[in-house]
Amino acid sequence: MLSNLPAELRTIVGGVRTMYGDEGPTAGRLRYEHLVSVLRLTPIAMVANVGNASLLLWAFRGEWTPCLIAWWLLMAGMGSMAGWRWVTFRRKPLPIVSCRGIRRSTWHAAFLASAWAVMPMAWFADASHGQQLAIATLFTGMMGAGTFVLGALPLASLAYVTLFAASSLVTLLMMRDPIMAAVAVLVLVYATMAYIGGLSYWRKATALMVSQVEAVRHEHMLAVMLRDFEQNATDALWETDAQGQVRNPSARLAKLLCTQPQALQTQSLQQWLQHHCLRGADEVNAAMQRGLPFHSTMVTIEHQGRRQHLEFNGKPLFDELGAPGGWRGVLADRTAVVQAHEQLHRQAHSDSLTGLSNRFALHEAVAVQLRSGLPAGALLLLDLDHFKSVNDSLGHSAGDALLASVAQRLREHAPAASAVARLGGDEFAILLQPDDPKNAQPPVIAEQLAQDLVAALARPFQLGERWLRVGASIGLAHLDQDVTSVDELLVRADIALYEAKALGRGRACGYSPALRERTLRRARIEDGLRQAVRRDELSLHWQPKVDLTHWKVTGAEALMRWDNPDLGQVSPGEFIPIAEQGGLIELVGLWALRHACECAHRQLPGIVAAVNVSAVQLADPQFAQLVQSVLQSTGLTPHRLELEITESVFIEDTDGALRQLHELHALGVRIALDDFGTGYSSLSYLCRFPFTTLKIDRSFVQEAMARPEALAVVHSMAHLARALGMRTVCEGIETPEQLAMVIDAGIDEAQGYLLSAPRPLEHFQSFTDGWDTQHAPLEFLPHQAAPGEPQQTHPS
Repeated sequence: MLSNLPAELRTIVGGVRTMYGDEGPTAGRLRYEHLVSVLRLTPIAMVANVGNASLLLWAFRGEWTPCLIAWWLLMAGMGSMAGWRWVTFRRKPLPIVSCRGIRRSTWHAAFLASAWAVMPMAWFADASHGQQLAIATLFTGMMGAGTFVLGALPLASLAYVTLFAASSLVTLLMMRDPIMAAVAVLVLVYATMAYIGGLSYWRKATALMVSQVEAVRHEHMLAVMLRDFEQNATDALWETDAQGQVRNPSARLAKLLCTQPQALQTQSLQQWLQHHCLRGADEVNAAMQRGLPFHSTMVTIEHQGRRQHLEFNGKPLFDELGAPGGWRGVLADRTAVVQAHEQLHRQAHSDSLTGLSNRFALHEAVAVQLRSGLPAGALLLLDLDHFKSVNDSLGHSAGDALLASVAQRLREHAPAASAVARLGGDEFAILLQPDDPKNAQPPVIAEQLAQDLVAALARPFQLGERWLRVGASIGLAHLDQDVTSVDELLVRADIALYEAKALGRGRACGYSPALRERTLRRARIEDGLRQAVRRDELSLHWQPKVDLTHWKVTGAEALMRWDNPDLGQVSPGEFIPIAEQGGLIELVGLWALRHACECAHRQLPGIVAAVNVSAVQLADPQFAQLVQSVLQSTGLTPHRLELEITESVFIEDTDGALRQLHELHALGVRIALDDFGTGYSSLSYLCRFPFTTLKIDRSFVQEAMARPEALAVVHSMAHLARALGMRTVCEGIETPEQLAMVIDAGIDEAQGYLLSAPRPLEHFQSFTDGWDTQHAPLEFLPHQAAPGEPQQTHPS
């Protein structure tokens, strides 16, 4: 630290020389700033001087002498002169002080110190102890305070503290008292430290002022550069005075504000923005009132039907004395950016094909409705029926045109306060919102709208020269107090939509808790099916097929059963459709096929095992190879396997289904057409593929007992199958009369609860082992009881 002392001293001496000897503008500005810092305290300092002199005069009350009064008048006069100089300096037009002016301040400080120095030398020695204490206290305080006040003027401070210290030393040494000599040494040390402190203050203040001057210079340079920049850029500079008036508005600034430069000078910028901005003026005005820099504050101006989006950036300006001097900033044109953001927002919230809102926008609308806390409104989910066939047959362009037409029809029928959205594909939604949030719409309005939409979408659509019909299914869910989230409302509407499709499409269905329970059960079933094979929960029950000519059990249909520990016994009519829709039918169907083949080969010799095959399984191009692999692995001969299919396998891909059936036929596997005469019957299937068996649906058997025309149909089916070389099986035989009817019609085989209910494998084996071909006709066919003999009953 001591090694740096010479350098520090040279720096201080150089600074003092510059301050008192350099006539340049920068040094003059520094002298001005230093002098101003002193003059700010001049009124207080002079009041303190006169006040302390008055206290000393009061301390000598009763002992006043002409010299003492003259001294007090001198102090009062010097205080008055300093005050007058303070007033005249404030009126100085230029913020520059010459070397001569700063030297004059040194002389003023010396004169003031000299006047104070007279007091202890003239009156301290003869004063009483109380008077000496007053002189010492006030004199020491004046020395310290004056040195601090004059710290910005190093030579003035030096002269002031030197004269005070010299007066103290002379006075104390004149007392010829060792204690006073020691006090003199302390006063010398005190004066030295006071001066060093003032010198340190001056040095730091000078460094700060130099940096401020440099900053102002750079600011002026930057202003010139920015002005040049404005001439060649899309942004504009703006500056206001303390009253808010725009200074020198440029043509670029006026163009951005959609006005003329002269118009900007007729009123303050804040007033102009308040009168011409659509929005943002309050934010700019609030930022200016806070007096802090602000950034990226947006305002919008509309001119000749076109909106201009501008970004304000500004910072406050201050004059030399620190008073507010206005604002300066940059005004940027952000119209293109805002329009791009608005376009992105529209794209993010709308469907590009139909112009409707999209799923994201619908979610937001539902969320807003939920946050309102008012349980009102409803959500309708719409799904077009058979839209895929339009895409497949006419192409995606026609499908897109149809979707646009559907959207337009939805707009025409939806209430004004509703939100219409396309969720994706052929799925649409309408969120009904009440016109008056305080008055919820009654449920009947939403239900009536759903029915109207079903009718409206059932009408044909004209696409060019074509007229297309599609129809729609609608699920409806009300926004009641139980709905607490967007997903909950969507799930409810989706559950209702699924129910509408399950009921036959082209209809609307409302949500109910019962539907929710059904959906939850469906989910549990689907989840349980995924584990059913691994947990060995599935089993096969066997229902015999009886040859009606020889009364032998020639075959059996393997019917799947599922006993779940949580769900209990689940009906095949319930879990098979779920397996098909959930993508599990391949797994479950393969288990049934393999298990049936194993049982037929090992436990059911001579029995033809019939296994049901779904359209989903047959759609697999590798299904024939899969069947061949199962036959090889189980050892069952192909002619002992019969695959039962329904006519629905021909709906989606007739040619593909026929190819699969021919491959299976080539393996030697029997193919039975199940439920013949129902659904999508077509005699062309019988001509294009040699089915082994036709299974006549139980509905014909039941109606044939009551309607002659239905009986004629059964006879015709039997003759048709015989002519094509196919066997016939009637299922659903439950009474002896029905059995007699099918025998009379020429049916080859019968199957039903009259003969036997589906049985587990071990019970089925017992049934076949106890089958008696001689007594079977007597047991199952109707006969007239002998007189006095009770009528024979039949097993159910």
